[in-house]
Amino acid sequence: MTPKQFENDHSPTWQRLEGMIEQVEKGKPVPNVDELPTLFRQICHDLSLAQHRMFGRVLVERLNALAISGFRVLERRSSGGWERLWQMMMQDFPRAVRAESRLFWFCSVVFWLPFLAFVIITPFDPQWTMSMLGTEGMMSMEGMYGEGTNPREFMREEYGSDFGMFAFYIWNNVSINLRTFAGGLLGGVGSLVILLFNGAHIGAATAYVNHACNPQTFYCFVVGHGAPELLGIVISGTAGMRLGLSLVKPGSYDRKTALVLGGRKAMTLITGAALMTAFAAILEGFWSATPMEPWIKYTFGACMWAATICYLVFCGRERHEA
Repeated sequence: MTPKQFENDHSPTWQRLEGMIEQVEKGKPVPNVDELPTLFRQICHDLSLAQHRMFGRVLVERLNALAISGFRVLERRSSGGWERLWQMMMQDFPRAVRAESRLFWFCSVVFWLPFLAFVIITPFDPQWTMSMLGTEGMMSMEGMYGEGTNPREFMREEYGSDFGMFAFYIWNNVSINLRTFAGGLLGGVGSLVILLFNGAHIGAATAYVNHACNPQTFYCFVVGHGAPELLGIVISGTAGMRLGLSLVKPGSYDRKTALVLGGRKAMTLITGAALMTAFAAILEGFWSATPMEPWIKYTFGACMWAATICYLVFCGRERHEA
C-alpha cells in the first residue's frame, strides 16, 4: 500500500476526529462524543503503522499532532477539578435538563399536583393535611411559623448555629435527591413515589401554615431558597426516571448497555441537581432565617426563581439549539 492509498483509506476517520476535537475545544456539543476513545485508538494505530512503513514526514507529523490533540481532549474530559465542574454546571447540566424536557415536565406534574391539591383542599377539609403532617409535624410548623415566633431562633435552638442549620439542610435535602434518583432502579416507580410523597408533604406543610400559623413568616423564610431546592428535587426525579426507562425500554440495546448509556445521562442530571440543592442549603442556613423586611425577601426570592429558570433554559445553549 502506498502512502497516498493509506491516506485515502483512513482520511475520513482522521477528519472525523479533527472535527470532534475542534468542537470540544470551542465548547460546543459534540454528537456521538462517546466515539472519541475509539477514534483516538485508531489514530494511534495509524500513526504507528505510518512510522513503521516510513510513509513520509508530513503524514507522520499530521497523525502525531492529531494523536496529541486527541489525548489532550480525552485527558481534559476524564480529569476532575474546578474547570470540569464549571463546564458541567454551566454547559452539560442545563443541556441535559433540556434534552430530557418531557421527563422533566412529567416529573414536575407528579411533584406539583399533590402539592397544589393539599393547598387547595385544606381550607375546606384540614384533616387530610393534619394526617399527613402528624402531631410532631404540626408542632414543628407552629414552633417555627406560629404567631410571634422567629424561625432563626427556633433553628438556632435546634441546631446551635447557622452552620449547624446549613449542615443539617445539606445532608437532609441532598439525601432526598439521592433517594429520589436511586428509586429509578425500580423501573422509575421508586422515583415517582418519592416525588409524589415529597410534593404532598411540602404541600401539606404549606397548607397548614396558611391554616394555622403566620404565612408571612413562612414565605419570608422559604422564598429565597425555594427555586433551587424544589427544582432540584424535580430534576432528581428526572434523573431517576431516565435510569428507570433505560431498564424498562432499552430500545435496540441490551439492558446492560442501555443502563450504562442511560446512567451517564442520569449522572449529569443528579450531580447538577445535588449541587443546586447544596446551593439552596447555603441560602437556607445563612440567608433565609436572617430578619429582613418582607419586600426584600420577596424581591430576592423572585430574582432567584427568575435566575434559576433562565439558567436552565438558556445556559450552555448554542445558536442552532432549538
